Amino acid sequence: MSKANQEQPSCTFGPLILALFFFLFFLIFNNAIAQERCATVPYTKQLQQRNIVREDKSRFEEWMQRRISERRIQMDAQQRQAVTYHVPVVVHVIHNGEPIGTGSNISDEQILSQIAVLNRDFQRLNNDATNTPPQFLPVAGSLDIEFVLAKQTPDGLPTTGIVRVKGTRSQWTVNDSYELKSLSYWPAEDYLNIWVTTLASSYVGFAQFPVSGLPGLENSSTNRLTDGLVIHYDAFGSIDDGDFNLDPQYNKGRTTTHEMGHFLGLRHIWGDDESESNSCSGTDYVDDTPNQSFSTTGCPTGSRTSCGSENMYMNFLDYTNDACMNLFTAGQVERMITVLENSPRRASLLTSHALLDPEPVADNLGIKNIISPTPAECAASVTPVIELQNNGTNSVTSTRIRLVVDGVPAETKDFNIAIGPQESTTVSFSSQSLSSGSTDFLFEILLTNGVSDALVNDNIRSVDVFVPEHIGLPFTETFTSMPEGWVINNPDGQITWQVAAAPSTNPGNTAMKLNFYEYEDGKGELDLLTTPVFDLSSVPVAYVTFDVSHAQFQGSRDRLRVYVLTGCEGDLFNADVVYDKSGSTLATVPGSTAPFTPAGSGDWRREIIDLSPYLGESSVQLAFAATNDWGNNLYLDNITVTTTANEDLALKEVVRPAPVQCDNAVTPQLKIQNAGTVAITNFNINLTVNEGPLMIIPQDESLAPGAETIVTLDEIQLDDGMNTLSFVLSDPNGLIDVDPANNERSVVAFVNREAQRIPFREDFDSGFDGWTSVNREFGMEWTLVTTNSGQSALFNAYDNSVQGDEAWLVSPVLDFSGMPTASLFFDVSYAANQDRQDRLKIVASTDCGLTYPLVVYDEGAEKLTVTPSTTAWTPSGASDWVRKFVSLNQLAGKSSVRLAFVFTNANGNNLYLDNLEFFASDDPHPRQIDGLFLVHGMDPASPGSFNITFNLNEPGPVGYEVLDVTGRTLVQAEIGQVLNQTFRIEAGRVATGIYILRLRIGDRYYAKRVFLKGP
Repeated sequence: MSKANQEQPSCTFGPLILALFFFLFFLIFNNAIAQERCATVPYTKQLQQRNIVREDKSRFEEWMQRRISERRIQMDAQQRQAVTYHVPVVVHVIHNGEPIGTGSNISDEQILSQIAVLNRDFQRLNNDATNTPPQFLPVAGSLDIEFVLAKQTPDGLPTTGIVRVKGTRSQWTVNDSYELKSLSYWPAEDYLNIWVTTLASSYVGFAQFPVSGLPGLENSSTNRLTDGLVIHYDAFGSIDDGDFNLDPQYNKGRTTTHEMGHFLGLRHIWGDDESESNSCSGTDYVDDTPNQSFSTTGCPTGSRTSCGSENMYMNFLDYTNDACMNLFTAGQVERMITVLENSPRRASLLTSHALLDPEPVADNLGIKNIISPTPAECAASVTPVIELQNNGTNSVTSTRIRLVVDGVPAETKDFNIAIGPQESTTVSFSSQSLSSGSTDFLFEILLTNGVSDALVNDNIRSVDVFVPEHIGLPFTETFTSMPEGWVINNPDGQITWQVAAAPSTNPGNTAMKLNFYEYEDGKGELDLLTTPVFDLSSVPVAYVTFDVSHAQFQGSRDRLRVYVLTGCEGDLFNADVVYDKSGSTLATVPGSTAPFTPAGSGDWRREIIDLSPYLGESSVQLAFAATNDWGNNLYLDNITVTTTANEDLALKEVVRPAPVQCDNAVTPQLKIQNAGTVAITNFNINLTVNEGPLMIIPQDESLAPGAETIVTLDEIQLDDGMNTLSFVLSDPNGLIDVDPANNERSVVAFVNREAQRIPFREDFDSGFDGWTSVNREFGMEWTLVTTNSGQSALFNAYDNSVQGDEAWLVSPVLDFSGMPTASLFFDVSYAANQDRQDRLKIVASTDCGLTYPLVVYDEGAEKLTVTPSTTAWTPSGASDWVRKFVSLNQLAGKSSVRLAFVFTNANGNNLYLDNLEFFASDDPHPRQIDGLFLVHGMDPASPGSFNITFNLNEPGPVGYEVLDVTGRTLVQAEIGQVLNQTFRIEAGRVATGIYILRLRIGDRYYAKRVFLKGP
């Protein structure tokens, strides 16, 4: 790391696990990202989908309004105007090694330009204030505030308020915030930190909202180490002050003005509700900003209205281009004043020593750094060592320093030293014993040159030292409770790792869970689960294995990394990453918009990591680091460190045969994992079909520990109807498998060639009628029961305690050939049972059932339910059913389609299925008629034509004929496979008048007069 133009003060923070010092930072997702795009926008969309009630927000607003009211009573408007607020700013330029003034290493002049913009905009001294429309002039407000580049470092040394640091990345995302801010940080109580760097994607800035410090802000971060603003370097500063290379949309410094508004408690002017159906329901909690239904981009002119009022799109808290922003309102100013005077790390800025020029004084010694102990120690004892610096104007020859351990004075010692101004030296204390857990060391300068030290702000330094516990090898942790010696690091004091129900092979299984689904205020937050220390100095091999379970929420990228720490090292960014997965690569099941809980063993994946690079190390720890992207829940279980070599093959899945297919011939496919700790080069697959002779199939397959592969066997023949296949893995490397319980799987496969052409209906009143009910692993199947809708298909999840049990209801072979569009309607009845996440999906095959790769429908309990119920559900009325629509356009034109209704059991409640209807159209609202047919749609713009919609009981051919009044046939034809379609009939060029339509439906004839318009 190189630093230029500025001294970087050294600060020491808490212990390894309880703080993991500099890198454990938090960035609130509700931090707004202006201006082109803001994190609040996707946040609001997800909030709507998840229907999460944010009590904390309303309670914050109650606090805010109470404070505003109190202040109005205490001070009148004239008194408030007389108050001037001064805020010290430190700008951390995180560059890529460019010379100063180029690229991300922006010039001092560009930084000074931005400070000037802030002062003009907040004081309403901006030249474009004259562009405020007349109707908004009465509410335009100014805040008498001055942003000042800091004049002192945290140690009291002179500074320009600008720090330059070469970054470790070429560009940064929101989720890299920890690492970014760890490069350069000054205490947020005394400095407004602004980081200027290269941001990835289209974000140009983000800021951390203030907290009130009062009860009720359950989701507000308590982590001080992330407070401040992050701004893209080409949106920092103004072209009005210099020839800077800025983005044309954001070239007047308003990105920082916008984000500073967030830093002082302002919300977006439109209320962040534009994704909702009623987009006028949001609020920014300011009375004099008109409600508007959307953000504004670009540079509009003239009047724009929404929500019954004119939009204030020129407000600094909208999204318009810099050149089109020009005001805060008086209400916004009042809100910011309330935050400035009351909020932690806002009010303290106003009295910061950083606002004052440092005074050169004599006898000013400071503690520059704590060298020993470090935040993490393995030793049973430690010799404290600190570095002193002479910050005064005269030489220092002696000092008295007190050491306090856990609040108790441990040693007061006089040191004879000889250091001139700005020189430094180290001093040592007596050895101190350490035990497992946290110990606080505090050092305080009492005397300098025999007198009281001239300045006290640099006289005290402290460090929380954490000594981890040790654990013997091998070990396995199953998390039936929070284990002793394991440490959770939760830097923001909010959602973190916890022991929770997580069904696996055992329905009552528990595991460590991170509730990312409800972690809405914690995008980018890092939470750690760290093992005790273990010794690899004398073992022959070492592997860590663990089980993970996760579902992705839409495009979220929740992340799990495993770090290896040696020597009780406390800095993750210097540790080794041995596992790193996020988003879809982390997921173990298909994506879900419901809060995820694993349903069974099939929802877990075993991961294996080779620790051989760390053999010989005596102090090793593993840190499981999860980064939140407000996606879906993450589970960890069965963390094992083993030191023996063993062979363990696991049969993860029978990929093929599928539950129902057309052909008797099949080439079985198996997903196999090496779950052991040595490479496997050969093994056997034992196959039995329909209790026939055993087939032993040797395999030469090179599998590293943890690796997976798909093995395809030679073709075998299945019988018509039901078949049972049993697969067993054996003899890995010619040896005994250490865990034979995961080597075997038996499945059911049906051969069924019954076919049906689209369109058609299925109400199950005549039985399954060509449909196949199957549970491929011999569990509960779909059954037929009598309901208020006749006979319906049922899956009895209420009585099924087998988590993850999957039942398939598979259609006949469906012919969609000749159809450009297609769709399906069906009725479902279901009552959600507490938070148990039963699931229904429809998967599709286009190869007659050989594979089912397409998911055309997928909904969980919250979308399926018509009402909650904790008792066994049975529909009793029409309102207990809901009609579902599924577009099947991706299957249109295919001739060998199968659909399977797949229910995944979570022991929730009974689900009923009925009245399936396939259409040769994709209209989600098809015309509904009562009779067999309806003639309609005589369009004057299309002479001689009309529509017929049919509603037949069974599909079949229909003949039609159009005659004039003399009996002459104008047009006739026959339509095949008619059921529920609408057809356009063209009679040709006719004179305006009455004509006769004759229909043949089955063996019956129908006639109807139709009026046709001539040309």
